[in-house]
Amino acid sequence: MLTFGTTYGQTLQFTGTVQDEGGQALAGASVHIGEEVAPQITNQSGTFSFSGLTSGSYTLRVTHVGYLEYTQAITLERQKTDIAVRLVAQSTMLEDVTVTGKTETQQAREQAIRAVVVDTRAIAEQPTTLAELMNRSPGIRIRQSGGLGNIVDVSINGFQGNSVQYFRDGIPLEYLGGGYGINNVPINLLERAEVYKGVVPVSLGGDALGGAVNLVTRRHVGTMLDISYEAASFNTHIANIAAYHSNASNRWFVGVDGFYNYSDNNYKADVEVINESANPTPATVSLFHNGYRHYFLEAYAGISNRAWADELKISLARYDIDRESQHPALMTNPYGALMVYNQGWVPSLRYKKNIGGKLALDQFVSYSILNRSRVDTVGGTFDWFGNFTPHGGIGESPRRSLSDIDFDNIISRTNAAYDISETHRLEANVVFNHNRRVGEDPYGMRFNGTDIDILSRAAIYAKTIAGITWESKWLDGRLTNQLVGKFFHFRTRGINGFMANATDLDHYTSSANSNWGIGNAMKYTMGDRHLLRASFELTNRLPRENELFGDNDTRAPNFDLEPERSFNANLGYRYQTPTLALEVTGFYRKTSGMILLIPVQPPFAQYQNLDSIRGYGFDIDISYRIGQYLRLNGNATWQDNRMVDVGEGTHKWIEGTRLRNTPYFFSNVGLAGTFPSLIWQDDRLKPYIHWNFIREFYLNHIPRDQEPGGFLGLFGKAGVPVTNVVPNQHLLNAGFTYFLPAQPISVGVEIKNLADAKLYDYYKIQRPGRSFHVKINYHLTKKS
Repeated sequence: MLTFGTTYGQTLQFTGTVQDEGGQALAGASVHIGEEVAPQITNQSGTFSFSGLTSGSYTLRVTHVGYLEYTQAITLERQKTDIAVRLVAQSTMLEDVTVTGKTETQQAREQAIRAVVVDTRAIAEQPTTLAELMNRSPGIRIRQSGGLGNIVDVSINGFQGNSVQYFRDGIPLEYLGGGYGINNVPINLLERAEVYKGVVPVSLGGDALGGAVNLVTRRHVGTMLDISYEAASFNTHIANIAAYHSNASNRWFVGVDGFYNYSDNNYKADVEVINESANPTPATVSLFHNGYRHYFLEAYAGISNRAWADELKISLARYDIDRESQHPALMTNPYGALMVYNQGWVPSLRYKKNIGGKLALDQFVSYSILNRSRVDTVGGTFDWFGNFTPHGGIGESPRRSLSDIDFDNIISRTNAAYDISETHRLEANVVFNHNRRVGEDPYGMRFNGTDIDILSRAAIYAKTIAGITWESKWLDGRLTNQLVGKFFHFRTRGINGFMANATDLDHYTSSANSNWGIGNAMKYTMGDRHLLRASFELTNRLPRENELFGDNDTRAPNFDLEPERSFNANLGYRYQTPTLALEVTGFYRKTSGMILLIPVQPPFAQYQNLDSIRGYGFDIDISYRIGQYLRLNGNATWQDNRMVDVGEGTHKWIEGTRLRNTPYFFSNVGLAGTFPSLIWQDDRLKPYIHWNFIREFYLNHIPRDQEPGGFLGLFGKAGVPVTNVVPNQHLLNAGFTYFLPAQPISVGVEIKNLADAKLYDYYKIQRPGRSFHVKINYHLTKKS
């Protein structure tokens, strides 16, 4: 809504909201009311504000990329006037082909290589995490070992762990260490998250097995300030700031992005304690050494719109993480002093240039200086109530440690795209990553027969991933095809000192491997409402440095690891109208030589190429607008991923069993509304409620004849002990966001786990119960 109001004196205030045809707020729209008044840019809520105006006649003009220009003659007087400003998607006729203007988020949803787009901008004011938003998407399951800041793993159609890779604006996220990721970055700093299932675009430059997450940062114009602060249960505090300024001609810019996360994570959990008779007894306790503190700050500056550069951006990021460790991988026994630290300095440079409207260049380079340490030196143990018992030794875990490990990481990403014609385009992408690890640990592993720390000898890992895409359009643009070819290479150099009878400290072990991949994605548009998509990919996942080198603790090195190899195929159908969007997708996968952690000699384990997996499944996603104010969303995913090619021996019975510790059915339903002028004129209330269901799954392989019966295994219970079952789970979240009228301030309130249900993840690690969250947002944008 658009309102005019008189301020004190002889001036008027002029505020409003810009929306699309469906009533959704449009950020980044330019609002003009004459040559004598500086234009405004709408914020995330679609609002703008002018002040100090005199009465008289003005021409209101609103523009936004992908939408028709809106103009209207306006007379400002003392009385109050209400006007609805809704922009219509732009359509132009070009050689009998209708081209409809769409936002980048809409384009990402409808490209040939399918992406599930998590639109963070639309709900940035909610006290919601990125992991929670992604969990509401079809085919995606976020698994987090505890509360805020704890390790997050994304499962995409059964792919998980290192098979799924992460990017920030197309750059491999590993260049930022652990300082920036889906478990800690506030949604205020993001435009959207793109989750790829199936073929991964060449532009990302990764070796993912059909699963990738690209975090797209928010773009700014003019002068902008965004601040938010969230307070929540378990002494949780989350704050973020984003500031940006460019000059009037947009030829230079400066900015800063930062956030701070803190939580005690002292929620209640069910554990087993040892009673006076030395027997395990169930108990409910408050976790007492589970805190998390993390800050991230990135400053940047650059120049733009020059003859030799569209953009040249220099950035410097700093992050620091302190994490208390409450228990090992399973909640079997508590820790009360073990700490893990992670910090880093990350300078980077990015250059973009479009040459002659045909060739687009994008070069990124970064040199990361990272440090990680693990401290376990306390001379005793703790019980679940926080009581300490000294034992005279060093360390409370089997992995005593005082490690100090440095990582030097160089990443270079070169992308070039060339438009051969209006219907043919080539894109090439090369990513080079060089990692060097060296450190010390007085309590760590030694070379056999010596007192020389294995960490003191440098270990080197380097990989190159190159790809090329030929995109072509046929049948008057209705058919889009993308043919993809990729090349993978890695090499390592280090000393394998594990379990050696004699070790030559001057003899470095080297290994290298090269592989090729190929894929194709196709999209066929059947009119304005229907489209079909199909894709396949034969690809590789290279071993990671930690899998090759071990961790100087209980994970032994293995320089003989080879890449995982997988064939993936996807088929999908999408239907969309202004009120209804429906998408159904099916997938098939066969992965060979999976890299899994295998016990070799207690307490040591080693990553080895072992099992293969074959799987198929489907997901369905529906969004429906109910009247003018409500939207209903729902999705469901079913997947059948099973072990194959196990071979003979004692583990032959695993053949055909489900992939362990992996949900096979989950669904979501959400209802959200937008109610304008509810309390005061031009305020807005946006309530919402979300329900998530996860079907029971199993910590280990279970025989097929003991699986639940019924349709798709969705009914009944498994015939295995309850200790091996992660039970059915129901998560209910509800909240609202309230936008003050004519003010850049909003307040978000949410209750998570409204029913206080018991929730589990990651080998039955318990997650928080009911919690309360309040978030205050302040956003100001104006044209320079």
